[in-house]
Amino acid sequence: KMQKLSILVVSIVILMLGVGIAGAMPSDAPPAPAAFQADVSGAISYQGRLTNSGGSPLDGTYTMRFIVYDDAVAGSALWDSGDLSVSVDNGLFNVQLGVDPTHFDGRALWVSIIVGGETLSPRQEILPAPYALGLRAGADIVGDSLDATDAALSGFAPATGTALYADAAGGVGVFGDSEGTYGVWGSSNDSWGGYFTSENGYGLRVNTNGADHYDHGAYITSNRGYGVYAQSTYNQGVRGEAGDITGIAQPLGPVGIVGLGQNRGVVGSSVSGTGVYASSTDNYGVWGQSTNYRGATGRTSRADNNYGFYTPDNTFSANYNRVGAVMQVMQNNGTEPLSPGDVVVFNGVNQSVAAVDAPVVQVKKVDAANSTAVAGVVFSRFNINAVDPDLDIFTDASGTANRAAAMEVTPAGDIAPGEYVLVVVQGLAQVRVNTVERTAIQPGDLLSASSVIGSAGRVATVMQNGVETAVPGAVFGKALDVVEDAPDMMYVYVTLQ
Repeated sequence: KMQKLSILVVSIVILMLGVGIAGAMPSDAPPAPAAFQADVSGAISYQGRLTNSGGSPLDGTYTMRFIVYDDAVAGSALWDSGDLSVSVDNGLFNVQLGVDPTHFDGRALWVSIIVGGETLSPRQEILPAPYALGLRAGADIVGDSLDATDAALSGFAPATGTALYADAAGGVGVFGDSEGTYGVWGSSNDSWGGYFTSENGYGLRVNTNGADHYDHGAYITSNRGYGVYAQSTYNQGVRGEAGDITGIAQPLGPVGIVGLGQNRGVVGSSVSGTGVYASSTDNYGVWGQSTNYRGATGRTSRADNNYGFYTPDNTFSANYNRVGAVMQVMQNNGTEPLSPGDVVVFNGVNQSVAAVDAPVVQVKKVDAANSTAVAGVVFSRFNINAVDPDLDIFTDASGTANRAAAMEVTPAGDIAPGEYVLVVVQGLAQVRVNTVERTAIQPGDLLSASSVIGSAGRVATVMQNGVETAVPGAVFGKALDVVEDAPDMMYVYVTLQ
């Protein structure tokens, strides 16, 4: 009769992971550990000595069963081998138990052994190999590498599982430290080298305590993709702030974000917020510079082109080149609506317009031929609230429809009395012409207000000192060409005289 089972050795085989790495790496990155040729088995090796009641070792084949529990006496059965046919030689046996590796998470476990239907007592505690103690929760894994390919801890997940998983209730899940190279190094052949997420804090926080401005908090390179791709649902995609760098020679002073690249140094994208936001207290909010191309380019995909660039402040340029027209925001204070192409005349000043915090010129439709008060040509209606620097169209309680309306800078239709209007004061425009004179007007002819209200015609002439000349102050432009699909319209180059 069997009555004694002596446990000689219990060995837990810890799965070590190795990840094969290929592809582009930083030039100073350590070489990746070579991929393992085969995976280590997930089973544990269990050895024991089986004797009879007199202590003599047994020989033969016996039916054994092994059950893993989470308690020495009671607890829950976590794994059951079922009946196994085990060979015993001079009392010694050795079995491979295909346990579930997820149960070996740092907690204490016991195995109950049943031989020939008889449960042996007590349960045997499963103990680790001595150096495996370094893998228990809270342990430090420290290694003095012989060379760059030696790893203190490696992990390999055969399919899509997790190679290494670290969890800490209130501390640090994984801490990596190195004296002379990378504290943590992650790489992937076809996916993310590192993936970080957080429910309520930072997904990733990077800090450096370097002594000079070359010790960057983060250094990121890319071969073909984005150097940095940042996206936020409700906040800024990228925010850069610079502190005090007193004593360090810098042409621009502290810089929040610097983007350098053969293509785009910095790209910011947002669905309903700000793609790129830059701010400075004592220096440039944004500095754009290029050796061989544009220092800055602004563009919109809107059909009305409003606005590739917008500022409520003054602008300065040593020189500028343009096509199209220069327009002035004005207000219709006449008694009649204005239409695109109408010639208008000065009719006063609204001395305080809240939306732009500035005076606005007032105009009305011209009603006298050769008027010397001519101001220009109507381009369109103007939604002055769209350029209000204090208007937050993204938090408007009236919703999406009102937001779209607020962004409509040049809404279609006539300009009613009291509404604001864009008036071309220099450059290309389409002007309404006196149909009686239209066929007689030639390119280069000087134009003024005609006898037909709101329309243009050739300027009247007067004799001065025997010389025929245009009425002084009446010319607002030069005729260019007819507009083929609009019989009462003509292209004009507005140039007030």
